Amino acid sequence: MVGESERLIRLVSVLLTLARAESGRLLRGEPVRVKPIIEDVCRQARLLDPDRTITCAPLLDVAVIGDQDALKQVLLILMDNALKHTTGTITVTTTCLDGPETRFSGKNLVSNVALSIRDTGPGMDPTVLPHVFERFYRGDEGRGRPGIGLGLPIAKALVEAQNGTITVESQVEQGSVLTVTLPQASIRRGDSGAVQR
Repeated sequence: MVGESERLIRLVSVLLTLARAESGRLLRGEPVRVKPIIEDVCRQARLLDPDRTITCAPLLDVAVIGDQDALKQVLLILMDNALKHTTGTITVTTTCLDGPETRFSGKNLVSNVALSIRDTGPGMDPTVLPHVFERFYRGDEGRGRPGIGLGLPIAKALVEAQNGTITVESQVEQGSVLTVTLPQASIRRGDSGAVQR
């Protein structure tokens, strides 16, 4: 009974997180430097699995417009997902992307930042990919692993609440890549080193 009660408490907590994320409330839209957050997520992952090779590079010192706590939660979910589904190397990278207004204006400006977590796991069957962000969905290969199928839906809701997108690419036997794309913030360092608009 105690074990089942604890499981139900965890489920309710996760559902509340999902409901808050989907409502879009309480999320700030401010410049957030991504490199320190990724480095912290990688550090936590290495503590959980010290024998795993987790590479965080190249990491650009850029900022996105978003919510620091929500972004960290998203990256922790994606890292946890990679740890569960592969025993191989996990790589985290950041990339600057040109937005539509940049391409058509011909200006040399960057308008989006992509944060990608790549694993070297078994990958996913193409029939699974359209469902990975659905609540409680777990592919056949995920049924024997811990989890209830709410991590990626929560990540998606949190990313969209920050005006971003999340995508997945996967090939069987070649691993998966989950990519979060958020609007880039222009940053400058003040005397305190804080990120400013």
